[in-house]
Amino acid sequence: MLNLMRKHAKNWLMKVIMGIIVVVFVISFGSLSVRQRAERIAMIDGKPIVYVNFQREYENMLDMYRQRLGQALTEETLKALNLKQKALDSLVNQAVVLKKAEEMEIRVTDEDVKAAILSYPAFQRDGVFNEKLYGQALRAYKMSPDEFEDNQKKMLITFRVEDLIQDGVTMSGQEIHDFYLMQNEKVNVDFIQISPKSFVAGIKPSQSELEAFLKASGGQFRVPEQFQVRYLAFMAQDYASTAKLSDTELNDYYERNKSRWKKGDKVPPFADVRERIIAELGQIEGMYMASDEAKKAHDTIYQQENFDAYAAQKKLTVHATDFFRISETPTEFSSIADFSKIVTRLEKNEISRVLKGEKGYYVVQVAARKAPYVPALKEIEVEVDKRFREVEATRLAKKEADDLLTRLKKGDSLADVARGGKLKILETGLFQPGSAVPKLGASPELTEALYQISEKKPYPEQTYLIDGNYVILRFKERGKIDDAAFASQKNAIADSLIKAKKIEAVKSWIEGSKAALIKEGRLRFTRDFKDL
Repeated sequence: MLNLMRKHAKNWLMKVIMGIIVVVFVISFGSLSVRQRAERIAMIDGKPIVYVNFQREYENMLDMYRQRLGQALTEETLKALNLKQKALDSLVNQAVVLKKAEEMEIRVTDEDVKAAILSYPAFQRDGVFNEKLYGQALRAYKMSPDEFEDNQKKMLITFRVEDLIQDGVTMSGQEIHDFYLMQNEKVNVDFIQISPKSFVAGIKPSQSELEAFLKASGGQFRVPEQFQVRYLAFMAQDYASTAKLSDTELNDYYERNKSRWKKGDKVPPFADVRERIIAELGQIEGMYMASDEAKKAHDTIYQQENFDAYAAQKKLTVHATDFFRISETPTEFSSIADFSKIVTRLEKNEISRVLKGEKGYYVVQVAARKAPYVPALKEIEVEVDKRFREVEATRLAKKEADDLLTRLKKGDSLADVARGGKLKILETGLFQPGSAVPKLGASPELTEALYQISEKKPYPEQTYLIDGNYVILRFKERGKIDDAAFASQKNAIADSLIKAKKIEAVKSWIEGSKAALIKEGRLRFTRDFKDL
């Protein structure tokens, strides 16, 4: 069917058929778009959460971040923010809170809503509610009074639920003190390091061991899929010499670009830069002409499937690349955005759309594809041997470190263990956990271990791989705490902690309520998040 349509694309009957297809497509999918806006994405006790509300929530969040971040809101930032998930969570959480509020018989009257609106400073002038300001604000947010008042009612109910949950949150003096210690207390530790490098020389793998390692770890040595492409190149320089440029065009270009040729405060006369202008305009015109020729070539080859025949007819050179990995774009295509994605979507002998490069245009055909494979051992023995030694050395270093830690926990001294293994005991000096550990570096696991060790429990539960070495820690001492400083900060710490605990309490309550509603079958999602 596609081949028939390609070959007869210029036929008037085919154009009529294509027109009918387009109309049907627009009607069908246009109505689908309308249905999608009203489509349910979740249900809670038979009440729907609809797509249009999700879209509105998403757009509101997007606008908020646009205002907050401006130009800093890049595609990467948007992806990291995961706003669609946040919008869905916000809608569902709101529905859960309102449902639970209904069960808890928490009510908000119309008078409560009215009082809240009248008290908003944004709607007041000289301390008095102003109807005009209120109307302007609603128009700016494209909301009717009923919609706004309904939102205010939901918000007031949510606040009352939150207040009820947060009223039960308390903070002990011990929690405040522990938090201060975590933020301010310094610790000093001794440590020894076991390096995998010290084991490498003694590892002598046999051929059978290398074969087994390659079989088990083939993914590390897999050669990814490779491609070979043929292509027609339409370079601007090949057409530039045929560009016909009038004196008027040359003079206009000179006048528009005088500032580019300035030397100090002087602009060179037209005659001095004429040849340069001809070259630049020729290149520009050459790109236009190259684009036209590339499009003609693409359309003809696509319809007639005659790549080689077209090239021969037009006396074009068919270029070919060597096999290349998709992560290693051939030099000639390095300026083409998403070249790798374009090629991977093509089947053998299929041609690409016209691709624009820095100096011309290309029509690319996939000539061959090599499936991923794992080379035979004899082809990569040096690489496999090296990797085997690294893995085995790391395993031996970990075993040695774990064995030494076991001895230490049983009562052996760090000095004896270090001496027997010809290891050096190092000391960090006093530092505050949470930042990089002096002489070792940053590691979340290591930071956590520092909070586990003490005078009574000098060694952590395990060894840690830090910067390529296995590390064993031993608690040495804690720094002194400034009691006066703690007393001066105690109230501020208490305020911060209680706020954080209240926020966490509400979050935990909502997640628990949501999980219970899902388990009971009262809350269910009717659309896959990936489709939103």
